[in-house]
Amino acid sequence: MNSKLGGVAGVFWRVRQVRETGLLFVLILLGIVLSVLTPVFFTGENFLNIFKQVTLVTIVACGQTFVLTSGGIDLSVGGILGLSSIIMAWTINHGMNTPGAIAVCLLFGTIVGVINGFLITRLKLPPFIITLGMASIAKGFVLVITKGYAIMLDNPFIIALGQNSWGVFPVMVIFLPVVVIITHWVYNYTIFGNRVKSIGGNETAARLSGINVKSNKILTYALCGFLCGLAGLIITGRLNSGNPNAGTNFDMNSIAAVIVGGTALSGGSGTIIGTMLGALLMGVITNGLVLLGVNMYWQTVATGTIIIVVCALDSFSQRKGDVHA
Repeated sequence: MNSKLGGVAGVFWRVRQVRETGLLFVLILLGIVLSVLTPVFFTGENFLNIFKQVTLVTIVACGQTFVLTSGGIDLSVGGILGLSSIIMAWTINHGMNTPGAIAVCLLFGTIVGVINGFLITRLKLPPFIITLGMASIAKGFVLVITKGYAIMLDNPFIIALGQNSWGVFPVMVIFLPVVVIITHWVYNYTIFGNRVKSIGGNETAARLSGINVKSNKILTYALCGFLCGLAGLIITGRLNSGNPNAGTNFDMNSIAAVIVGGTALSGGSGTIIGTMLGALLMGVITNGLVLLGVNMYWQTVATGTIIIVVCALDSFSQRKGDVHA
């Protein structure tokens, strides 16, 4: 009898140790509460709306997870996304074929990411400063190109990516599991993923062990830039245009999803699945506030509050761990 109890307790303990379990529990609990408060929440149509809302943030946040794990931060993701979208719409409207325009969009995001990584590693300036400056540059170029007006797009394939459905599933939502699965594999089962964690955990030790810190840091920002380009591609179809405001709030929302998802602020550890659940949690909260008729401005207040609370809990957890160590 005692052995059975011990086995059950052991399983329960191991489940508690899984970082994503707590987030999943909170999501389920929040879903139950919202289902009681508003019957519209627990419907297939509303669930698909939530997934459409969080798909782009999740894609960007997966890249942000690599950056934060390496000990950096990327505040330019919104600018890269918006400028990638604008450039693709502009190139299509000026005669470039669809595959070429898509390649330009993805390549541009990647190149800007490489530039971020290069400047951070070569100039030895804080990532906060470099990426904040890059965000301003990107948003400035957006306004230079568009003069503040959207660049309308008439391309069936691009529009289909953002607006069409395969059966009941929106095409854009299908990108979510694909990106999460691939980045989860890269993060956990490749040499690159292990190097990123090593660099974030102890950069000096990583360098002494033979890891090329500069190259791997550049690769993390390149990956983040590529995923911003992918999100820019999808949002162009979603909005049927290259919109100068397309990248608004992606900086804060992507970082919020990563932090809520359990990636350590100090670097060295994180989880892609947790990032996805973090984005879902933020999306469910926003969706619930809308369904309950709460003023949209309070959504921003809720997001900021969650970030502060989670950061405080993370800091407290680290201090407690240091005391026990």
